[in-house]
Amino acid sequence: MFLSRVELPWEAVRNPYDIHRHLWRLFPGAARELRASGDDIRQGFLYRIESQGTGRPARMLLQSHRSPVRAEGMALLASKSFDPAPSMGQRLAFVLTANPVKTIVDGQRDTKAAKRSVKCHVPLIKEEDLRAWLARKLSSAAELENVEILPHPPLYFRKGNRAGKLATCTFEGVLHVAAAAVLRELLENGVGPAKAFGCGLLMVRRLATPID
Repeated sequence: MFLSRVELPWEAVRNPYDIHRHLWRLFPGAARELRASGDDIRQGFLYRIESQGTGRPARMLLQSHRSPVRAEGMALLASKSFDPAPSMGQRLAFVLTANPVKTIVDGQRDTKAAKRSVKCHVPLIKEEDLRAWLARKLSSAAELENVEILPHPPLYFRKGNRAGKLATCTFEGVLHVAAAAVLRELLENGVGPAKAFGCGLLMVRRLATPID
């Protein structure tokens, strides 16, 4: 895989809905992902916004299977290949920007007054719910030693004439690898929804071995 730093101009990021489309330009000729489910192997990329301010360019950390190429109007600042290889029992620091939600079934009526059930996503707000969501998402791969939660302001976007909003936060902490192969899949495919909005990129690093 490849890890890259990219800078996009303000015009490309002022509507967060457009960012994913612009980043695809770094991979000309690549087919858009048509994954049947979140369990399928991701062929495209994941990203996280590292810095952004109104009227200023935004810097992104981008993880991809293909090496990105330079594209007009975007700055490819750096890129390197890497091969994540977690091992059983390893203790790793991690960081994850995510969109923690729960799915509820909401009863609605259609135009013929026939009642039907509609699934919708509701953001999680309480700290205990956020911690439980993260533990559940990582449960098959790792055990959490500790975690800190940094909430972010709401992310507003427009899709055509419709306005939308996402609630995001960043988790940082330490985990213990319980299933190395499963953790690698999470590193490659991401965690949780809203990946097109810069969520889901799980990054880990080794912790320094203490000196006796």
